Amino acid sequence: MSEPLRVADGLYGVAVTDTGISKSAVDGSLTYRGYEIKQLFEKATFEECVYLVLEGRLPNRRELDAFTTDLKSHAALSRETQNLIGTLPADGHPMDVLRTAVSSLGVTERSLPAREQQISLIAKMPAFVANCYRIVRGMPAMEPRPDLSQGANLLYMLKGKLPSDFETWAFERELILYLEHDVNASTFTVRVVASTLADIYAAATAGLAALKGPLHGGANEAAMEMLLEVVEPDNAGTYVKDSLAGGKKIMGFGHRVYKKVDPRAQLSKQLLKRLLEEQGKDDKLYRLADALERAMWDAKTIPANLDFYAAPIFYSLSIPIHVYTPIFAASRMTGWIAHYNEQLMHNKLFRPDAVYVGPSDLTYVPIDKR
Repeated sequence: MSEPLRVADGLYGVAVTDTGISKSAVDGSLTYRGYEIKQLFEKATFEECVYLVLEGRLPNRRELDAFTTDLKSHAALSRETQNLIGTLPADGHPMDVLRTAVSSLGVTERSLPAREQQISLIAKMPAFVANCYRIVRGMPAMEPRPDLSQGANLLYMLKGKLPSDFETWAFERELILYLEHDVNASTFTVRVVASTLADIYAAATAGLAALKGPLHGGANEAAMEMLLEVVEPDNAGTYVKDSLAGGKKIMGFGHRVYKKVDPRAQLSKQLLKRLLEEQGKDDKLYRLADALERAMWDAKTIPANLDFYAAPIFYSLSIPIHVYTPIFAASRMTGWIAHYNEQLMHNKLFRPDAVYVGPSDLTYVPIDKR
């Protein structure tokens, strides 16, 4: 047998599949189904983008209305699901609670047609995210309102009150940016699970597990905690210098694809400034983030990523920090499902090789002689 082909660690730069869903590029570009992200960010609704990523094209008015109605009809959590969430420990991270709750649908919804399972997963994510935070902390469950969009419902259920129109619009911009990002770690995980012909609930649960890590989805929480630690814009340079000297990773910076600019981060940066202005708040949080971004670029020539600027946007919307990664998941669920479906269209079981570097030619010794 010939030696396996050795590729870069982490599969960096290695194409593992074809996709027609999205593409990020080193030049700082990102497209969903051929549409440049800035167009969608400025002009589209979140539901339009969900339809686009899922179906491969933008919907017309009739299609969007029908799709939105379908989502709303599946948005509520069953009493059994709420009770299950209530049995979990109060100090559990919302991502762990969310992963458990989503996995449970593999039992309770197993008899639904495949398409309805997928719609149900997407539709339920706002209620899941909000209630996986609320219920385990002793707060009453919140029910989604049929008159609200996906983004508005998630904000409403997290805050316990109706958000303003601009808050909803700003929040949905971040959901659009988190919606899809080609073959990242969690999406690759979903495709690997799909290649075994496991159901969508198994694949989504695996995606959630991969997303939790601080080098992936968990970075937005760590980025916000860092901003709160630095406190003042004037502290940014010293913080970056001391952190790098001590070998501390500075969260919210760097990307395996974007080496000079993350287009999602720059759109979010502009949005943060506008949000603070609309809220009538001091722009200190914007100046702090900007100072850290410039200090990191000066020190390491590493750009800010989406998580770095999404974090202060969520914070300005009064969203608890521990819910930031679940919000990422609520949006990315659509991308995962699109990749799940694409994998099954021309499926081949993922089974990579490895270069063995362990010992060889060892001789077994009976246990009484070891």
